[in-house]
Amino acid sequence: MIRVTAIVSTGFALGIGLASCAPQPEEALRDDHCANQNGDAWCAERHADGSRPFCARGSCGDTPEHDGCVEARPEDDACYSPCGGGLSLPEDASCLDGGTNGGTETGTTGSETGIDEGSTTGPIPCEGNDDCPDSAAPFCEPASGECVPCEGTDDPDMACASLDPSRPVCVESSCVQCTAEVSSACTGDTPVCDDATNTCVACTDHDECGEAACNLYTGACLPADGVVHVGPGQDFTTLAGAVGSFGPGTEGTIIVHENDYIEAVTVDEQRVLAFLVAAGDQPSWDTPGIATAPQLTVGDATVLIDGLTLAGNGATSSPGVLVDGGRAWVDRSRITTNAGGAIVAQAGAELTTRNCFLGGDVNDRDAVTVAGATASMLYTTLGSGFGAASALTCDGGSTVTIRNSILATRSSDPELQCGGATVDDSAAEADLGGTNTALGPMSLAWFTDFAGGDFHLSLVPAALINAGVWRQGDPSVDIDGDLRPDTEDADVPGADVP
Repeated sequence: MIRVTAIVSTGFALGIGLASCAPQPEEALRDDHCANQNGDAWCAERHADGSRPFCARGSCGDTPEHDGCVEARPEDDACYSPCGGGLSLPEDASCLDGGTNGGTETGTTGSETGIDEGSTTGPIPCEGNDDCPDSAAPFCEPASGECVPCEGTDDPDMACASLDPSRPVCVESSCVQCTAEVSSACTGDTPVCDDATNTCVACTDHDECGEAACNLYTGACLPADGVVHVGPGQDFTTLAGAVGSFGPGTEGTIIVHENDYIEAVTVDEQRVLAFLVAAGDQPSWDTPGIATAPQLTVGDATVLIDGLTLAGNGATSSPGVLVDGGRAWVDRSRITTNAGGAIVAQAGAELTTRNCFLGGDVNDRDAVTVAGATASMLYTTLGSGFGAASALTCDGGSTVTIRNSILATRSSDPELQCGGATVDDSAAEADLGGTNTALGPMSLAWFTDFAGGDFHLSLVPAALINAGVWRQGDPSVDIDGDLRPDTEDADVPGADVP
């Protein structure tokens, strides 16, 4: 629609006042002059930026190169052509006065013409949202015929959703993706609403997905209808039974309740499964009587673990967790005192650990072995026993990054045997250079019960206290839920904040 702006003063009829300029006859003006078109409306359309919305006629500053459109309303009424049409003076002002021919009636006031007296601008008339191009006021309010922001409509959220389904919430006169209360637009790989920016973002914590888990690799929540419980009196009594309930290629969350699970489980066939410990429970997962079998083997699948203890595997040839070509993301878990070490990642596997205790006082076994795989360790405490035992070893085909972690061994072998590893803000017995801290020979007194796999810090070396650096995106808590810094600052490396 077109903006029409004018001043019509009381007792004035357009074209009656004396002209202080000499209007040219319409035939003297070129065809694309506003006075030979439809006046102000033509100017508003021709100069859509609003720079020249008024039509001046004749010698009122008009030149052959000028279309008659001017920035300000002509002060002399005889020089003003609001309706155009190529008419002789006095012209037809019906476009302003609602149909009064010639504007010859006296006593006409600004209020009677629908134009605010003393104002040079009026509201933008509209019939629908298409008539409201301004993004700050994109909605047509039928009662007033004005373009308004979403808060000016009868149903602000509905107005936003009808205009753009991806931004269905009205907040402070703007349509946004979401709020903490309304997040229906947040789906797929961005299922969580960042209330500070009112935008949908990836999940970074399982708690953001309700009872289901967050796929920390993709940022998507696992299906809400794919949650099962395992334990006494639950949906399944064994972990293997819960895993077997998910078919190839499916995704799901297994809530693990208090129990001692003595079994070996394999997750493969492109499943995406999460093992989350039920709130307040402390289940354990071991295989003391099962020869040559890790508690968990991850094949061509993705597994997410939070809060589990995998300990006591008696098979010297089997670690607690074997990641054989798949992906495993392990948070706040204890994989300790397994005769075959804590974790082996091999054959193109992808391993991530955060806030974990890995290894134990086991002789001749590396706590973590990375062979032709990728491993990322953050806030992880790695320890090993005597003999040929290191906290971590890798081969030349592996990519290993370690940050804010502790590496220690009772062996005379180096705690880190991984020449290509990138290690930052961590603490080890040896000097690893860079931003890392050298602690000197390991002492069992550093830990609560190293032999039992309890790597909580006890007698903390002074050099350890500020050896780490918390960065944006790092875990906000430690293995026990104790808070870490929420701004970039010095922090204690390893899984435990003492």
